[in-house]
Amino acid sequence: MSNVQYAYQNNDDMSMKETITKSFHVGGSIEKAMTGDVELQPIAVLQEAFKITAKNFTKFLPAVICLFIAQIALLLLSLKVQLGSPNVFFDAFITGKGFTEEILKAGFMANFWSDVLIAPLYVGVSLMALNHSVGLPTKANQIVKGFSFTLVSIITMLLISSIQGIGSSIFPLVGLFLTMALSMAILLVCEKRVTPIKAIQYSFMATVRKVMPMTAIYLVVMILFFVSIATAGIGLLWTLPFFFNVKAIIYRNMFGITLQVTSVTPNEDDHNSKTDDKINESVNNDTFNA
Repeated sequence: MSNVQYAYQNNDDMSMKETITKSFHVGGSIEKAMTGDVELQPIAVLQEAFKITAKNFTKFLPAVICLFIAQIALLLLSLKVQLGSPNVFFDAFITGKGFTEEILKAGFMANFWSDVLIAPLYVGVSLMALNHSVGLPTKANQIVKGFSFTLVSIITMLLISSIQGIGSSIFPLVGLFLTMALSMAILLVCEKRVTPIKAIQYSFMATVRKVMPMTAIYLVVMILFFVSIATAGIGLLWTLPFFFNVKAIIYRNMFGITLQVTSVTPNEDDHNSKTDDKINESVNNDTFNA
């Protein structure tokens, strides 16, 4: 499934009900994104992200913390495998002494592989943020939804990280631009079910079409990250969920999200219903149609 889904169900015998499924599209589309025919106002995006972060903060934060801890664990494991102990890297980084080419390479590779291997959890958190962008609440355990895309998400992240690494080796600003330009690719793979190469192409071209507003948005987010780090990392508790919600809103405005609404209506023979035309609805927000 490739879209966020509403699931409406009745507690009575399902065989006595009539099921009707409708689709609704919210936001832009791939075609519009490729021509730049989408609305992307930096102030509006940031304001909306602030509101939905505040609204979903307590339920979204545990999933984001889980992602953060898992990535740090993978980073430390990679450093241990390469250097024998992560302390070798951190001691050299803090003191500035003994910071050899080998240690630098180990740090780069540790960061690279932690980004790649964390991809399924990253997708899970990103899909939760997509729910927020269309007004649906989420549960912390929905982070595991990303495991449905384990292989394709890892392949996509491997390609993205490799391109970013090449760009950074040419010039740091090129790497930063590519990080921004390819930020929608992994969502395109999972939500639109396009190939990783196509997703990278779409994300890059859409960013080029809206490079000024995208740059303004990511500049604000980058400043927030620096401020958060300056507060001994405490500010990251807000900035990390905010970042994912910002990306989800950008994705919705650029590429759009399709919602599937399934309604179950009482059969004419169902005499237990209060009215013949009443639709008994219960929303199951634990389902991503992705």
